[in-house]
Amino acid sequence: MKGCWCLSDSPFIECHFNKKKSLKDEKPIHNKFKKILSKQECLHKNVSPCFDKVIKAHSISKKISLSTICQNNHVYGFKFDFNDIKFRKIGINDASTFYGFCKKHDELLFSSFEKKDFLKTNKQLFDLCYRAICQEHYTMLRVIDSLNEFKKNIDKDYSLIDQIRFQAEINSQINFYKLGVRYSNYYKQQLEKKYYVSKHEDDLVHYIFELQENYPKFQSSSCFNLEYDMDGNQLQNLDRGEVQSKNIFINCVSLQSKGYFIISWFKENNDFGKQIISSIVSSPSSIDDKLFSLTFLYIFNTFVSPEWFESLTEIQKNELKTLQDFWNEENNFSPSMIISNMNSIRIKRHYFYKNTI
Repeated sequence: MKGCWCLSDSPFIECHFNKKKSLKDEKPIHNKFKKILSKQECLHKNVSPCFDKVIKAHSISKKISLSTICQNNHVYGFKFDFNDIKFRKIGINDASTFYGFCKKHDELLFSSFEKKDFLKTNKQLFDLCYRAICQEHYTMLRVIDSLNEFKKNIDKDYSLIDQIRFQAEINSQINFYKLGVRYSNYYKQQLEKKYYVSKHEDDLVHYIFELQENYPKFQSSSCFNLEYDMDGNQLQNLDRGEVQSKNIFINCVSLQSKGYFIISWFKENNDFGKQIISSIVSSPSSIDDKLFSLTFLYIFNTFVSPEWFESLTEIQKNELKTLQDFWNEENNFSPSMIISNMNSIRIKRHYFYKNTI
């Protein structure tokens, strides 16, 4: 039997045949999405065997990072629900979590910085980057699963014309995220090759911003492809899907009560990474603002201090919301989007990492 015109895996008779009927009960769909977003799979299983069950792992450490910005064990962050993506309070037991590692691998892979002093060693920086790309990879896989579920259910009370428009848009988004999975999987596999050797080789370049005491007011971690530097110059053309994108890793975290904003990239993309850094540090007075804007423009895996967020004026909250909504806009990045950091980050010094340990 032929598949449905909407490109789902279901036959037409089971999918869009006579689908113009009301969706009377949303609760079953809510439950499906909840199940999708909590799908369990260890992303390190192809490197070494798993011996424990998959756990709800933190992509930003709870005890050493999130605890530095929480208030009554809560932070503000993005929360996904059936109808919207909102910035709201989240308990630190749930903030930044994903079901992407078994207990064994979660403890083993990140003990270098979670259970030891942070000395900015090559391995510690490597492990931060690996966790960032695994979280991003897992999230994109779950977004694809969610969009496929949307295809089956959300347009039930639409006209045929509106169904066609809706399905075309959803299919476009699915293809976009599939491309993102392909891109991230390339770099994830590059990093995983290092687990087969006794020493983590220097395939990554790191630029470290050390922060002043009591900063940052947010914690963030991700890996993504950047099309424009912070001066508005094009770094790469992301419309060319056949070309492997160049990605950067960002980890803005507190470790042993010291704040860091670390930008990393592969040596094979060194010109790309150096151009990004140059666009950030070219004007010393705006470094803080550029790092803040870079984070809130591009990284959903970001959590902020309730004390800081609740002290913002409504104008500042609206400016922050504008940054957070950028992902849904069709316009390219422009330096005019850079805004004040709202006293959330203060740079003490910055430098290229050199392995001296």
